[in-house]
Amino acid sequence: MPIRMCAACRGRFEKRELIRIVETSDGGIRVDKAQKAQRRGLYICGGCLPDAQRKKVLERNFRRKIEPEVYERLRAEAADNG
Repeated sequence: MPIRMCAACRGRFEKRELIRIVETSDGGIRVDKAQKAQRRGLYICGGCLPDAQRKKVLERNFRRKIEPEVYERLRAEAADNG
């Protein structure tokens, strides 16, 4: 299984253990449940989403401001994911 790095804690995990977050073609941000979207994305481990918000990980990766509502939606999507 491929190893990926969490963008928030920089820990290394198997790909299936991480949540992949991608930027959609219309500029939105969502959880890539299949982890196969051909879009710009990053991996975050399950417990690091609050840290990612605090450290502004998504802002740096996607090079734009991310509203707090997006983080709430991502938390809900991630909870549905796994």
